[in-house]
Amino acid sequence: MFPYVLGFFGIGLPLFLWAARVGVSPWLMALYLLILSAAWPIFLALRGQAEARAALDAPEALNGRLWRQGLGGGVWTLVLLIVSLTAPSGGATADMLVTVCAGAAIGIVFFSAPVLLYLLILGPLAVAGPMYAFQTLHEDAGVTRLISGGLVLALAMGIILNRHMRDHYRLQHEALEAARAREDMTAGKVALMETLSREVKTGLTGVAQTLSLGLTHLARAPAPRQQVETALDEVERLQTILTTTLDNDEAQAGQIAIEQAPLDLALICEQAAADFAELARGRDLAFTVTLAEQPVGAAIGDARRVRQILGHLLGNAIQYTPSGRVELKLLPAADGLVRVKVVDSGPGLSPSELERAFRPHTRIARTSSGAPGAGLGLSLSKSLAELMGGGMGAESTLDVGSKFWLDLPFDRDAVPPARPRAEMPQPDADQAASLRVLLLANNALRAAELRDQLEGLGHRCLTSTTRERALSLARKGGVDACVISTGAFENLDDDGNRQTLSAFLDSLRATQAEARMKIVALLPAGDQAEALQDMGVSPVLLPQGRDGLARALISDVQAASASSS
Repeated sequence: MFPYVLGFFGIGLPLFLWAARVGVSPWLMALYLLILSAAWPIFLALRGQAEARAALDAPEALNGRLWRQGLGGGVWTLVLLIVSLTAPSGGATADMLVTVCAGAAIGIVFFSAPVLLYLLILGPLAVAGPMYAFQTLHEDAGVTRLISGGLVLALAMGIILNRHMRDHYRLQHEALEAARAREDMTAGKVALMETLSREVKTGLTGVAQTLSLGLTHLARAPAPRQQVETALDEVERLQTILTTTLDNDEAQAGQIAIEQAPLDLALICEQAAADFAELARGRDLAFTVTLAEQPVGAAIGDARRVRQILGHLLGNAIQYTPSGRVELKLLPAADGLVRVKVVDSGPGLSPSELERAFRPHTRIARTSSGAPGAGLGLSLSKSLAELMGGGMGAESTLDVGSKFWLDLPFDRDAVPPARPRAEMPQPDADQAASLRVLLLANNALRAAELRDQLEGLGHRCLTSTTRERALSLARKGGVDACVISTGAFENLDDDGNRQTLSAFLDSLRATQAEARMKIVALLPAGDQAEALQDMGVSPVLLPQGRDGLARALISDVQAASASSS
C-alpha cells in the first residue's frame, strides 16, 4: 500500500500546506508540521518491520504485516482527526483544508480495506472528522449532506473492496512463499547433486584404479581383458555424465563460476581439434579445421568452459555422423561477436527436433538410438554460452547435415594471452639426467601417475592423449624421449597395423632434426616386445617401477647419444 500512500501525499500535501500557510495561525501551522513530522517516521518504521517479517519464512508473516498496516492506518487517522477538528479556524482557506481532509479520509478507507476489522474501526473515525468540519463551516444542509454522502459511499466501497483486497494480499503472500520454496529447493538440489557427484566419483575413481591394476594380470586372457577395458570405458562415461549433470544444474541455477578473460580462440580450436581427430579418423570421417584471421582484439570468455562447449559440439557431430565430414570453423569477428561453428554431414534434424535438442535431459530418438549420453550437452553448452555473454544457435536440414555454433563477445581493445612456449629450456650442466619427455597416454589416471613419476625424477613433461596431439607437440619443441602408455598396441601380426604404427613412429622421430628421439613403450605383456624392438622401440613391462623407468630413459638417451657420435 506504500505507493498509494505516496500518491495521496503527492497530490494533497502541497494543497494542504498552501492552504494552511495562508489561512491558519502560525502556532497551528507549527502544530501541523509537528504531527506530520512525527507520523512519517512511525509509519516508515512500521513499514520496514512489515517488509522484514515478510522476508521471514514464518506462517505468521502475513498476519504481522496486516497488523502493522492497521497500526499505520491508525496513526494517520489520528493525524486526520486533529487536522479536521482545527481546520474550520483556517479562515478563507478553511474549505480547502477540509476538502483535503475529506480526500485523506477516503485514502484511509482504502488503506484499511484489506482487513474488515480495521476498516470498521478506522473508516468511520476517518470520515467523521471531515463530516464534522463541513457541518461547522456550512449552515447549508445541502452541501453537508452532499459531502457526507460521498464519504459514506467511499466507506461502503471500502467494505465491498475488502474481499478483493484480502484475496490479493493472500495471493501475494502465497506467491512469495512459493518463490522462496523454489529457491530453497533449487539450492537443496544443487547441494544434493554436489554430494552425490563427489561420493560417486570417488567410488568410480577407486573402481577405475582397481580395474587398471587388474589389466596387468590379464595379458594372456584376451576375453577377460576386453571385458575389463569395456568396464573402464563405462566408468569414464559415468564420470563424464556426473560432471555434466552437476554443471547443468549449477548453470541453470546461476551458481556456476565463470571467469571472463581474453582468449586465444584459435589455440583453443586447435586443441579441441587435436583431441577429436583420432576419434573422427576411427569413424572414417573427413575432419577439417578452418581458422579465419581475426582483427585486432580478443574473444572474451572462460577458456575451460569454451573447451567444454566445443567438446560437446565436436563429440555430438562425430558421434551422430555415420559417414561424410565434420568441420570446425572459426569465423572472423564482426559486430562485437566471434563465432565458432561445427558443421557435419549427419542425418540432420527437423525444426521441432532441433528445438527439443536444446532441452535438458532430452534426446532425439531418431538419431541417438543406441548412443550413450544423458541429453545434457547442448543444454549445458547454451547455458554456459549465455553466462559468458554470448549465445548458441543451430541450423539443420534432414538428410543433409547440421550446423551448431557458439558466439562469444569480441573486444577489440583486449589483448589475447601469449601462447605457451612449446620448446622446453635446456637442462643445466648439473642436471644432466633432466630430460624433455613427451608422454602419450590415453588414460587420465595413468597419465597423472606417470607424469608424477617423471617429474619426481627431475624430468619435464609434455602430455598428450592422442597420436595427432603428440606429433603436434613434438614438432613445436625439442624432445629427448617419448613414453607411450596406451595399453596393448593393435595386432602387430597384421601388416597393415604394423605399417600404420611404423609410419607414426617414423613421423614422431622426424620431428627432431638435431637428435634421434628414443621411444619407450610400457606394455602389459611381453608378446609384442619383439615386434616393437624391430621398430626401434624399447619395451618395458608393466607394472614398471620408478627406478626401472628412470634406467630405461637414461639408457635410451645415452644409447642415442652414442649412436649419433
